[in-house]
Amino acid sequence: MINEIVKMKEKGLTLQQIADRMNLSIGKVQYRWNKYRQEAGKAMEPNSKKGTTVQEKPDEPRENIVEPPKIHWIMPYEFDEDTLFAMVQSPTSIFVYWSISAMKRQMVEHHFRTSWSRLPKKMKIYDVTDIIFQGHNSHRSFEIDLPEMTNNWFLQHLEPDRTYVVDIGTQTFDGSFFTVLRSNPVETPRDAANDHRMQNVVNWKNGNAHEPEWMENFSSYSYYQKIR
Repeated sequence: MINEIVKMKEKGLTLQQIADRMNLSIGKVQYRWNKYRQEAGKAMEPNSKKGTTVQEKPDEPRENIVEPPKIHWIMPYEFDEDTLFAMVQSPTSIFVYWSISAMKRQMVEHHFRTSWSRLPKKMKIYDVTDIIFQGHNSHRSFEIDLPEMTNNWFLQHLEPDRTYVVDIGTQTFDGSFFTVLRSNPVETPRDAANDHRMQNVVNWKNGNAHEPEWMENFSSYSYYQKIR
């Protein structure tokens, strides 16, 4: 058996290939091969002391394992799409994030005949509570200057129970606001800690008041006057 293994090894076959051809397990073939090498090494020891060099047969070649290239994914600063989204954080704060596509920037550059980086970046916030907003009929509005390379913002000190719309844009040469993107309407919740109306209802439900205090200023006549 060992002679056959040696002959096959000299032909360059691997232990696994030898095991397959001889219909043996790889463990049995490896055991026979290692034992043969140990015995051959002992037989060569006297010659090695006399100065002869014994060259051992190199081990079977190992397959080169090619590791896949490591991909380092980095979160992009912004995506190439037009997005402006507002979300409520508290009764008095809103978080806004946006992304402006390259095509939209090119359109703005063409309109103003100047590069996007040279245009001032601004944000405009509209109070559109209980109205159909058409871009110019808000209850009130205010603007914020934005730093360059900014794509998100926290709006603080807003009023509870109001509806807001946010625009991202720039300033024209005459100082007016030019809208580039507009957000979804977002409604801030009521501030329960400071809502005296809710406390009036709670007092009435607990039996501390004969009727809700808001009914003192309400009558069927006043309602009729408003809808007539």
